[in-house]
Amino acid sequence: MCDYYGPFEGFVLVPSKESQLTPWAIVGTSLVLNMLILYPTNKWNKFSPIAALWSLVSGILFLWRVIVARQGPMSIAYNMPFSLPLGIGSNIIRLTLEDGTKGFKQRWKTLFQVMFGKSPEYTHSTMPEHTYPIARISNSIRKHHRAEELLRFLALFIDLLAMTVGLIRVWGWWFPLDAIGDVMCIANFTKKIDTSYEDTTCGIIITDWSSATYSNCVLFEPAVGWFLIIVYTAVCVVLLVGLIAMRGYFIWAIGIVGSAILVVLSGLQSVYSTQSFCVQFVATLMGLSEIPYQVLSHRSLINLWWYHSGFRQWLVNLFTIHG
Repeated sequence: MCDYYGPFEGFVLVPSKESQLTPWAIVGTSLVLNMLILYPTNKWNKFSPIAALWSLVSGILFLWRVIVARQGPMSIAYNMPFSLPLGIGSNIIRLTLEDGTKGFKQRWKTLFQVMFGKSPEYTHSTMPEHTYPIARISNSIRKHHRAEELLRFLALFIDLLAMTVGLIRVWGWWFPLDAIGDVMCIANFTKKIDTSYEDTTCGIIITDWSSATYSNCVLFEPAVGWFLIIVYTAVCVVLLVGLIAMRGYFIWAIGIVGSAILVVLSGLQSVYSTQSFCVQFVATLMGLSEIPYQVLSHRSLINLWWYHSGFRQWLVNLFTIHG
């Protein structure tokens, strides 16, 4: 049975504004939406150009992020382009017309045919007559096809460039260790605020963070930082192998796994504020004589993220699924 906290004027331990990762509920929603929009299919449909444009916008945002990003606490988690394999895989599947029956050479051959505007989808000479007895496609449909193909080639180039630049910056940030470090601070409330509690965890639910001030911040290096670098490097290597083999479905699956790992790690980072033993551990690192008993709920961290970031950052996260 949880006690009702009511209005209080005290302090809680929270991640700093610079190091708080996006809460798992927000990242998880972005991942699901990207999986639906970038769902891989070898067939052309009216939503296919939208998926191509989404992949292009995502790549441009990521390229911009990794170029202008500055090294700081959790900067690697913030700027790792984990979602790009989703777009890369989807584009390769569409550009190679991969339906699970093509061999290695045939996939590369189809890619070059599409590159030069001779897609087997609407080129009569490459269509078996018994399969396509009527292979007449209007010029307007062909123009739509060609526009999508060019858009996907551009998106594929931007996505691969962003992945490469991201990998270079990740290894350029690994030392000093503040790039993978987390910063926890004491959030002091200068006025009494209304709080409630979460039934499952008994954590405090704080909706109003406007009066919070931060002090006594401490930097420490959680193991997840190194894990992020290793996982991201592994994703890039595996993606390169999949790219050589032109295996779009394989690359798309790698994107799901990589993004899911980032979602999980975002949740783990929140544990420092939502689990009593972790709160006591961080308080000990801070040298506090009084161990804070207030443990936050995940909903409080979501509210804190919205207060710091807002709709604009959510929109960026929707396209990029960053930490």
